[in-house]
Amino acid sequence: MQITAPAPSSPVIEHAFELVLARSQLRLAVEPGESMADVLQLAGIALDTLCEQGVCGTCVTRWLAGAPEHRDSCLSAEEQRTHVAVCCARSLGPTLTLDL
Repeated sequence: MQITAPAPSSPVIEHAFELVLARSQLRLAVEPGESMADVLQLAGIALDTLCEQGVCGTCVTRWLAGAPEHRDSCLSAEEQRTHVAVCCARSLGPTLTLDL
């Protein structure tokens, strides 16, 4: 009997995207390796965070346009249709618009 090692998992490849804040019309670049929460805080946008892992839901915000890649464990599938955990989500496309 031949035993084979499991195939290594593919690394997650992140791409840069533009974060659009609908209320302020601010546009921010989010680079690979950066979180939306970090970019918002560096831009002076007040955002509550606690766990920064998508578990607690403190940073959950409504998204309005784009296609978020949800990486949280706090939102149900129903909630993910309208909200995103800003600390860990990414955008699948070139822009993601938040209700901020």
